[in-house]
Amino acid sequence: MSRGKAAVAIAIALLFSGCDDFPRDPANSLDHIRASGTIRVGTEQDLPPEARTLLEQVETATGAKAELRRGALEPLLDKLETGEIDLVVAPFTKKTPWAGLSALSPPVRTEGQGEQTVEWRAAMRSGENRWIMLVETSARKVARAKATP
Repeated sequence: MSRGKAAVAIAIALLFSGCDDFPRDPANSLDHIRASGTIRVGTEQDLPPEARTLLEQVETATGAKAELRRGALEPLLDKLETGEIDLVVAPFTKKTPWAGLSALSPPVRTEGQGEQTVEWRAAMRSGENRWIMLVETSARKVARAKATP
């Protein structure tokens, strides 16, 4: 191998050697969930079947069990941002102000029409990219399964 090719191979190896933990969770949400065996889930009302299926998917992917905590949406989302809970599953309007403050999963259920439309989604702490990817992947599976007759 020529010197140029060897240098390129070394550069590529060095570049990818730092990528083993991508995407990253700065607050280690996913690692904490797996280590504790618990997913702290906030909700303000009973979950529809699709939301329960989402939680089952996430439980399977993490090996942890969902622990539901009831409360009003805004305080639950505040707890999400401070890391006191891991996930909020709730109906959100399409124009929710929380979309810019939390990461929202794809919808797993839609109710109503027009201005009254709400979408059941999971909200995750912004920046916790490994956790976000896992929940989003699970939400897409639930949505696809619902769309398939």
